[in-house]
Amino acid sequence: MLINITSQKRKMYSSIKSVQILIALLKKYKINDIVMAPGGSNIPLIHSIETDPDFNCYSVVDERSLVYFSIGIAQQKSVKVACICTSGTAVCNFLPGITEAFYQNVPIVAITADKDPYFQGQLQTQKINQHDIFGDKVKKMVELPIVNNEKDWWLCERLVNEALLEIDHHGLGPVHINIPIVGTTAIYDCDALPDVRRIERVEIVQTDLWNEYAKRLSSKKRIMVVIGQNIEFNDASVKIFDDFYRNYNCFFAVENLSNLESMGTINTYPLTEMLSTACGNSVFDKLAPDLIICCGNNLSAYDLKTRLRNRYKTSESWLINEAGNIRDEYKSLRVIFECKCTYFLERMNELAPIGCINTNNYYKEWLALTSQINIEPLEYSSLYIAKKLSEVIPEKSIIHTAILNSTRVMQFFKFNTHVKMFSNVGALGIDGCLSTFIGQAAATDNLAFLLIGDLSFFYDMNAIGIRGIKRNVRIIMLNNGGGEEFHFFMGKKNIPTINDYISVTHSKTAKGWVESLLFDYYPVYTKNDFDKVSLLLAQESEKPIFVEVFLNMETDAKYLRGKYDEINEKLLPQHILLAKKLASKLPEKQICQVRKVLKI
Repeated sequence: MLINITSQKRKMYSSIKSVQILIALLKKYKINDIVMAPGGSNIPLIHSIETDPDFNCYSVVDERSLVYFSIGIAQQKSVKVACICTSGTAVCNFLPGITEAFYQNVPIVAITADKDPYFQGQLQTQKINQHDIFGDKVKKMVELPIVNNEKDWWLCERLVNEALLEIDHHGLGPVHINIPIVGTTAIYDCDALPDVRRIERVEIVQTDLWNEYAKRLSSKKRIMVVIGQNIEFNDASVKIFDDFYRNYNCFFAVENLSNLESMGTINTYPLTEMLSTACGNSVFDKLAPDLIICCGNNLSAYDLKTRLRNRYKTSESWLINEAGNIRDEYKSLRVIFECKCTYFLERMNELAPIGCINTNNYYKEWLALTSQINIEPLEYSSLYIAKKLSEVIPEKSIIHTAILNSTRVMQFFKFNTHVKMFSNVGALGIDGCLSTFIGQAAATDNLAFLLIGDLSFFYDMNAIGIRGIKRNVRIIMLNNGGGEEFHFFMGKKNIPTINDYISVTHSKTAKGWVESLLFDYYPVYTKNDFDKVSLLLAQESEKPIFVEVFLNMETDAKYLRGKYDEINEKLLPQHILLAKKLASKLPEKQICQVRKVLKI
């Protein structure tokens, strides 16, 4: 029956944060018709909703009937309807109606209260496994977290958005939100809902929304467009990027992995990754964007994401994603444009204000700072090998880098034009770098280069035994006797036994295996050795070429870290630099305390 108590309603919401977030987002998505079954676990939901005059509340005792009842409302009023039940077998009783809604494409939000997830399988009363209980009969299922901190809040908010966005995404249908009710269920002391972030999705046909977002874009003063992996570029698409740079006060944040050669590009990797926390925050605060536009897949940078996430309260991000999926990597996502990156840029170019003069000041600010970073001259090291490679790899070649240090060192140097770079940074595993590269080399007649570490190579070494490897293959292996990455980040100072089971020192060489497969094999021990070999790498050869560069992982990691320290010393604000110098004269215990305070 319809319960009409609008005149008596006084908003009083549960103190449980996940309940507040869910109800606030139901309101933002204009899901106002709520059908509720009585129960114990769902009382905080029911009581919070029934006191809010924005909701039309219906009560149905039988959960099987409840969903069918909701289908009737949704079909008659052409609206989305939320169904709420308690935990346990009540949820099972939703299945017939949810199945009908799925096959009739009816927009139903199944909200199922649950018990504390920690007690799953522990004979907790009315606690059954409700995760994915409707299987493939819903378009989306999310399990909300118990919200105790900001990170929990972000996750809860994001998951509710994911579910509610999917109700009418490429057709209508039901979704499932499972919400553990943990906390004091008797407290209703909130007379206002929190401010929550609704994520919007814009499709190509929604002309009005495109016009609205074009106006918003024009109002932004500091626009960072982050270009990830796996976007294909040609002359026509590069011109679209050039035009966007002319139309808006933006720049394109790229790495070599982005493979974009257009106006307005800046390789942000050296700046965002080399700076320490104290230096980075001080420098980056001055350059932080008010809008981040995300295109493409992952990049190798770690700290770029961290620095942008730290500013989620003062910036917003837009995502360009053909599938329309939520990827809230900077915790500030506001809108998803379901289209190709080039389509978004071209459409915004068409809608750009006429006669607007763009000074590109934001690009100039970034350029001025990144231009100060210079890590040369270089001693014999993995950085030196990367530098020489960047100089000798001919135009239109490809280079694949294994993950972590191999990819890192190649980000500091500019390639010749139309060199394409690849790396398996999607899942970031060492297991298939060599195999992926061999496949890429097989699909091109141009020269194909691979820079790979020893552990990655020996893990996947059978790949060079694949039949039909072409003579365009150039493999450069950094054999530093173990996992240098761990020395770069931690070192013996923190873990004295690091070489035993973490860095895993070894004395293997690839020579015998490589020569048995008829590669031309060249060992390298000095800068002069590699200078000579590098001349051969850019020339045609009768056989594939394998270069084994011998380094020491501890020495190389220390050298690389030293380069990072040099840049920090150069860019560090004077007051922090002075504090560091003073701290160095203090006893070890006090030094640690000073570093902790200054975050250096």
